[in-house]
Amino acid sequence: MQLARCVVRKALEIESPPNFLYASNRAGRFNPAGTECIYWSEDDTIARVEYNRNGYKLQAYTTFFCLYKLAIVDLEDPLTLDAFELTESDLHTTWRLALSPTKCQTLGQAVSLQQRFDAIRFPSDAARVAKTRGCNLVIFKGSLRDPHFIQVVTDPTMPVQRWP
Repeated sequence: MQLARCVVRKALEIESPPNFLYASNRAGRFNPAGTECIYWSEDDTIARVEYNRNGYKLQAYTTFFCLYKLAIVDLEDPLTLDAFELTESDLHTTWRLALSPTKCQTLGQAVSLQQRFDAIRFPSDAARVAKTRGCNLVIFKGSLRDPHFIQVVTDPTMPVQRWP
């Protein structure tokens, strides 16, 4: 299976070779600040929708892919939502200006600190706004253990990038 990600080309060209698995540790929909994780989309169409929503429409970007084997908390599953006492509304709560961690950020923090699951699969809010459907994954570096992994698929001349 593979995932897709779109990134501003300039950001990748800062390092040589490019760091396709760069994790900023900034807060995100499913992580508070300081949690090392990376967000991917289940296909390149949703990756582009996510990229465009973030206001980068006029900047050149690169789409790249990764192969993966992960243990996933799937928030598309209604039973999983019920188990974590989450609603559809919780999945789309604005997190950027929240004064305290959202329910989704709290869940992400909990997943990042344990060793059973590596990632959370969730419906793309950007896709919802664009009136389409698709899912993203947030993958927590500290939770990944063999045999689970993500590995960026690049030019054969580039070094392999993999977590763990």
